Amino acid sequence: MATKKSATKPRSDSGSTAKVEHLDVVIIGAGLSGIGAAHHIKEHCPWASFAILEARGASGGTWDLFRYPGIRSDSDMFTLGYGFRPWDGEKAIADGDTILDYLRDTAKEDGTDKLIRYNHKIVRAEWSTDDARWLVTAERSDPKSGKVDEVTLSAGFVFSCSGYYRYDRGYLPEFEGTDRFEGTIIHPQFWPEDFDYS
Repeated sequence: MATKKSATKPRSDSGSTAKVEHLDVVIIGAGLSGIGAAHHIKEHCPWASFAILEARGASGGTWDLFRYPGIRSDSDMFTLGYGFRPWDGEKAIADGDTILDYLRDTAKEDGTDKLIRYNHKIVRAEWSTDDARWLVTAERSDPKSGKVDEVTLSAGFVFSCSGYYRYDRGYLPEFEGTDRFEGTIIHPQFWPEDFDYS
């Protein structure tokens, strides 16, 4: 794999310069699509430098986010799985934990897991026609201290594999009568680990 490149870019706010890491490709998201994209880049463009930026602190996307009992794929895994690593599980309609293991094992098998930068939430991506590259800005958070700083990368390509769920706030339709309901209302995206659903 090619080494990382740096470029000195002027900062528009102060006129000073700052080092900006350059990668050939930035992949957004370390779920099913992001891990698959990384594998294909490594296989077909071994010279390309790249990283996967993941907003959360774990890989797996949907399959790490949703933890409610009984979650499983709504597509058969022979179709949903990777062509380069065919699904060999016993169940075609697999449960979430098994799919998550499959994703993480795939990333570990080819070293993709070492290229994931966790807690990097993309807040901006700007294309420069003059420079023929993207300028990608991420908020990098430290889970221990809570400190958040801004990281800027440049890239020739941005591969968006971010999925279609908002991780910070799931969709919540208005149900008439929820204000009068005396039971527990739980959004499946934020399933509490200690909830006794029996």
